[in-house]
Amino acid sequence: MVLETAVQMGLGPRAMLFSEHIDSLAAAGIILGDVWLKKRIITIDQLGDDFLHSVQDGETIEIKTDGTVVIN
Repeated sequence: MVLETAVQMGLGPRAMLFSEHIDSLAAAGIILGDVWLKKRIITIDQLGDDFLHSVQDGETIEIKTDGTVVIN
């Protein structure tokens, strides 16, 4: 509900990236935002722990149309 409320208020994320499989609560919030509020959140899971350790504060992340995630 927190994610769905944030989306409703215009404060939701543009994307959600997960190192492991997406959890059911996050998936539910993403689906509610998409179906009820017509707000699409790009979601990619199973990026691995190496991805988490590679990203540093202040870096930007680009998501290509093919789903490739690039750390800038």
